[in-house]
Order: sequence, then structure tokens, then C-alpha cells
Amino acid sequence: MWLARLLQLPDSDGDRERPGLLMVQIDGLSRPELEWALERGEVPFLKRLMRRHDYCLHSLYSGLPSTTPAVQSELFYGIRCAVPAFSFRDHETGRVIRMYEPAAAIRQEAQQDPDGDRGLLAGGSAYADAVTGGAAEAHFCASAMGWGPALRSANPIVVFVFLISNLYSFLRVAVLLVLESGLALYDFVRGLFDGYDFAKELKFIPTRVAISILLRELCVIGAKIDVSRGLPVVHLNLLGYDEQAHRRGPRSRFAHWTLKGIDDAVARLWRAAQQSRWRRYQVWLYSDHGQAAVRTFEQVRGLTLEDAVFAALESLDEHTLRSMPGLMESIQTHRVRLLGGNRVQSLFGVLGINGDDTETSYPHMAALGPVAHIYLPAALTRDEHRLVARELAQRHGVPLVLVRAAAGVLQAFAEDGQFELPDDAAQIFGAGHPFIEGISEDIVCLCEHPDAGDIVALGWRDGIEPLTFATENGAHGGASPDETHAFTLLPAGTHPPGGGRDYLRPASLREAALRYLQRSPGEAGGSAEDSLSRSQTRQ
Repeated sequence: MWLARLLQLPDSDGDRERPGLLMVQIDGLSRPELEWALERGEVPFLKRLMRRHDYCLHSLYSGLPSTTPAVQSELFYGIRCAVPAFSFRDHETGRVIRMYEPAAAIRQEAQQDPDGDRGLLAGGSAYADAVTGGAAEAHFCASAMGWGPALRSANPIVVFVFLISNLYSFLRVAVLLVLESGLALYDFVRGLFDGYDFAKELKFIPTRVAISILLRELCVIGAKIDVSRGLPVVHLNLLGYDEQAHRRGPRSRFAHWTLKGIDDAVARLWRAAQQSRWRRYQVWLYSDHGQAAVRTFEQVRGLTLEDAVFAALESLDEHTLRSMPGLMESIQTHRVRLLGGNRVQSLFGVLGINGDDTETSYPHMAALGPVAHIYLPAALTRDEHRLVARELAQRHGVPLVLVRAAAGVLQAFAEDGQFELPDDAAQIFGAGHPFIEGISEDIVCLCEHPDAGDIVALGWRDGIEPLTFATENGAHGGASPDETHAFTLLPAGTHPPGGGRDYLRPASLREAALRYLQRSPGEAGGSAEDSLSRSQTRQ
């Protein structure tokens, strides 16, 4: 408490019986992986919460796309499918964006909460989040990088006192950094023997250490200070597992190794919440999505998605190609690129195909994971979109290719035929999919998003091995059970509205949080149903 005052951070005046909420997101950890970790004793404190403190484990359906920005947008603002993927082309600017870019995150938040009154985290703090949720203090977020203004503008003497007062924590961080660096070097050598790229493996060492240890510990220290101050809601995102799972796979030893540190971080946060003088805190744990173990599309099919798209475009009739010189130029450019590297390409004056994102006569792709948005030249007709989609699925082996057919209706192409969504959702995604009802609704919403591609390619459908269009061993964003099956771990007596289903979704968690914080839905932008209606109207 004295440290918060030294940093000139405002306290929360009032009775300790006022509710407070500490929300901890374990990024990318599916419920099946959590249960496996519980069985193996990797998360002893989480198990203790369930056995001694009556915490209950619930399934959480992530919604689509199964990415952090989409899940947090639904949780914080009540808007489903706020973004169509982690990477997509903004229909207003024409630029391909990625949701870790500050400008993209700021723009999306302004669209989702134009009046600044919907955010679940209003008056609170956010750590390492994709969107800030209206938090008064945001740290290490995509739209608010680094520490918030309080520490950035603090007197150097105050910062020195801050470091000394947290000396144990920082010494602990130093030891963990050394340990994790050693493990990362060991993993680096193993990766080379397994055939991974040297440069990429080398870059992964500092990234892994920074996210799994340094960022986690800084977020925990900050969140503990905020709890001691009595902020009404504190949210932090622990990224270590997700980072490792992308690189080595969701069930890899190195991904599960990070769970031990995450479990210890949760224990420290829980103890800090119990000791707060200002509020009666509850600690809620959840994950935003899971991850699927994947192989790359190129490994399985022998060509990249970009190669497949250009090959499919060549199937258009000759008259169409000749009438579109920009398309012909992009196809020829792609053919020359197949000759080799930059030196060979420079002989022919080859430029990057997506060098100008706003050029509408060229095809563009945003494929950062198992969901790819393909933006075709503006002059192509809907029938030509369908022809390209059919070629991608049936000749080039893209697992599932979707195009809009009419309002609320999609045509779906696969190697074994053509389907229609949402009617054929059970055939495409499997009748046994735990969230088939939500998937059939959300897949249409995703493809009808104003920033969605003319064609949407997915790396999975029922009955096939999950694929990704990026270079990774673990992936999420798509509709497979592994990607969409997240969890919540909540105190007994917390009953989020499930809408008659045996699982929750982020909007349910949002409503339960508002109720616990004694805030009416109108104070945070309305109910989930109202927010969904607003989202569809905006689109």
C-alpha cells in the first residue's frame, strides 16, 4: 500500500465488503490440456482451488475466430466476432493488419467502444491484453505498450525504491531468466537436430524468455499493486503457454513446463487478493481458446497457400484474364518468384506481390494461422469467386473453402463435395463437435464480417488432420474442438448464464462479472444480446 502511495497511484476509498474482481487469463490453454496438466500434477495450486476452495471447472466455447482479440472483445465489450481473424485486410484503409500492431489495436477498440462506456474493465487495469477493455490503466497491451504513465513518469528515486521494495521478486525473476535461458538454449540445440530453421530458432530464445518469464513477472507485480490499491477489476493475461505451444505444440514438454510458473503466479495473485484491505476480491481464472497440434499446409500439400491461390486463378477463362491486366501481372510475378530468391527475382524486376495492400487489381492474402482471408481482384464476379474456391478445395487440397452465397448463407467447398452453411454444419464440423450449435452461427458471422475475405480458407474440417497456413506446430483461430474448447475456473456459487447450453461463452462470463461487480448491463454497453445486435448492425 505504501508503495502505491509513493508512486502516487490513487487508492480506492470505501468498505472492504465492496466486490472486486481479479481475472487471470491463461492464454491458449484448452480444457483438455488443463485436465491433463491436473492429472500430471503440473498445476498443484489450481488443483487446490478445486479441492479446498470449491472452485468449479466449466467448459468455455471461444467463439469464432478462436483468437485472443475476438474473445477479449466479446468478454470486454460484448461484441461477437469483432474481428474476422488475427490478421485481415481493413476494408476502410485497404491495409492488411495484424492485431499485435498498436495502430490496429487502437483502431479496433475505437470501433468497438466509440463512446468509451462499454468496457468491462472500466476503472480498473489491464495487463498484456490484446484490447484494454476500457481499463483506466493499461500496461503491456497491444494498444498501450510498456508500463502505464504512472511508472513511466515516476521520479527516478521512486523507481529505485520500487525496485528495492520488490527486491525478492526481481531476484526471483533474475534466477528464472537464467534457468529459462538455459532451457531455451537446450531446446534450440534440439530444434536444430530436428531440422528447424537456425535463424528462427535463434530468435525464439529471447522471445521465449521475455514472454514466459519477464513479462509474466512484471504483470504479476503490477496486478498485486493494483489489488492492494483496491481497483474494482484487474485483468492480466499470462502468455507463456500460448507462446510455447505455437512453437513446439500444445502438448509439448516445453509448453507444459510453463504451466508450473503460471500456477505459481496464480497462487501469488490469489494470496494478494485475499489480503486486500479495500475490497472483497474474487479470483476468476479462464482461458480464451485452445490450440490444435498442426502441420503446415505446405508440408502436407507440397505448395504454399499463395501458390494454390495463383494456380486456382489461372483456371479462370482466358477472356477474363486478358481483360484484367493487373491480375495477369500478379500471376506472372508469382511465376517468376518461383525461380528463386531476391537476386533471381531482381533480374526480372519482380516486386512483392502484396507490396501495396490497397491495390485492388491484385489478389491479397492474410493467413496468420489456420484461417486465411483471400481478397480477390475487385473485378471478379461471385461466380468466379466460387470457381476459385472450388479449385482451391478440390484440386489443391485446402481443407475447407467458404464463400458468401446470400445473407446468412455460405457455400462450402471441400475435397469430397460442396455444402451449405449453416445447414450442413454437422457434416462439415462433425455432429460430435462439443460446440456445433455455436460454430454453425459464428462461422456465418465470421464470413460476413466487413473485413472478411472474398474467400475464407480454413485448415480443418471433421475427419482430417488440422493444418495451418503459417509456420507453427500449434495453432488456433479456426473451428476445431481443440481450438475452441477453453475453460473457466470459478468460485462455487458463480453461475454465468449459459443460455440453456452446457457450456459458457465469453459473453456469459461478461454478464456474470458485471453482476458480481454490481454494475448493470447498461453501465457497460448493454446485454450480450444487445451487443450482438449492435455488432451486426455495424457490419
